[in-house]
Amino acid sequence: MKNKAIALALLLTVVGCSESNEESAAEAKKEAMMEMEKAGDATAEGYEEGKEKAADAWDETKDSASSAYEDGKDMASDAYEDGKDMASDAYEDGKDMASDAYEDGKEKGADMMDAGSKKVREACIKMKEKMGGDVSECDSDN
Repeated sequence: MKNKAIALALLLTVVGCSESNEESAAEAKKEAMMEMEKAGDATAEGYEEGKEKAADAWDETKDSASSAYEDGKDMASDAYEDGKDMASDAYEDGKDMASDAYEDGKEKGADMMDAGSKKVREACIKMKEKMGGDVSECDSDN
């Protein structure tokens, strides 16, 4: 009987441990599932936050690029207008300089013609005086 009692006690211990192990395993499985669910929720939250931050960064980048584009466009337009004004001023200055040079040339040409005419008249007078002739002919417009 003693052996039977020991065997029965051993059997009850094994069965009790088995049930206890099954309960522990079920509890551990339940805890693991809860932890996995928490991790999944944290991952989903992190993903959503990352998505929002990426969208915000993209919007800021678009705004910055658009602003830089507009600034560049304004600068180019201003530079174009400044260049146009400078070219127009240079044209007007060049026109004035050319007109002044033309007038100076005309005056110098007239002065040279007058000087040349005087020299021709003087030469004519000298020739007429040496060779004999009417000096009044040197005064003609011919």
